[in-house]
Amino acid sequence: HILSKDSSIFFLAGPTSSSPDYSSKMACFDCFCGLFGGEAAKKKADLKKAKGLLVTLIKEKSCGPILLRTAWHDAGTYDMKNASKPWPNAGGAIGSIRTDHEINAPPNAGLKKAITSYLQPIKDQVPGISWADLIQLGGATSVEVMGGPKINMKYGRVDGVPSELAPAPFGLPAPMPDQPQGKDADLKWAAQHLKDVFYKYHMNDKDIVALSGAHTVGRAFKDRSGTVAEGSTDGTKYTKRGAPELLKSLTAGGRSWTKNWLVFDNSYFTDMSKNDPEVITFPTDRCLSTDPCYKKFFDEFAKDEKAFFAAYADAHKRLSENGSKFEPASGITGI
Repeated sequence: HILSKDSSIFFLAGPTSSSPDYSSKMACFDCFCGLFGGEAAKKKADLKKAKGLLVTLIKEKSCGPILLRTAWHDAGTYDMKNASKPWPNAGGAIGSIRTDHEINAPPNAGLKKAITSYLQPIKDQVPGISWADLIQLGGATSVEVMGGPKINMKYGRVDGVPSELAPAPFGLPAPMPDQPQGKDADLKWAAQHLKDVFYKYHMNDKDIVALSGAHTVGRAFKDRSGTVAEGSTDGTKYTKRGAPELLKSLTAGGRSWTKNWLVFDNSYFTDMSKNDPEVITFPTDRCLSTDPCYKKFFDEFAKDEKAFFAAYADAHKRLSENGSKFEPASGITGI
């Protein structure tokens, strides 16, 4: 190896193929690169390759919503009360959703397809990327491809499986939590339920409203969450087979929160008051437009899509980092 000097800049010149003992010197050179940024550079290249594959997948199969839900449900197991426990027992974006304990649980019904049919082929082509990163990359890329904000994500996550297995629903939000009967009681209870769930993610009321805005995409299914009448064999005017809003989705049916449920915009906020009979609005959605803690943010996002996008991108990024362990510790950005 030759340590060269050009003005005040020092650099390591690698061996050439004509050098004596080229193989051994090349191995040493690779070792040096691994110690001083080479491994991070390789991870970044893998992440960019995986993102390219995800963009193609999402455009060809209109599968953004299920990838986003998968990313959320992996990150959503985090509980800050467990942050002092040995990693990864606080949960979070650690890739553990792919384990039998989590993926087969009721809150994750329907998400196995995202792991096995959509993400596994990409993992096979880019084996160097962790599952935790691939899952979160899938969620953020889906938002971007469907028209939402580009999220300044951090990658380099290490895969982990908690040794202390939490019972389902793993602290995830419920669309229709157990609550007192009656319209007003439902909304008050739903508003508190959202606080109980999202506060443990280090989120505030504005974050809750922004993250709820992700319901601008996606559907609920009878044969998954069981919260609507429509399953995979039937649907609404916007989700049934042949509906133009279906785009290239291979799965028809279910009931969406918005008409154009494959477009990430602020229609969740602008259209809720229209009471469209073809869409769904749970108490955990409706309370955002009525509860004093949430209403000002709901109204802001209805009027200003840029404000919604900025708030959503910020909250999504923080949610995606909860519980994660990064290598390198500073993470990998610019993907």
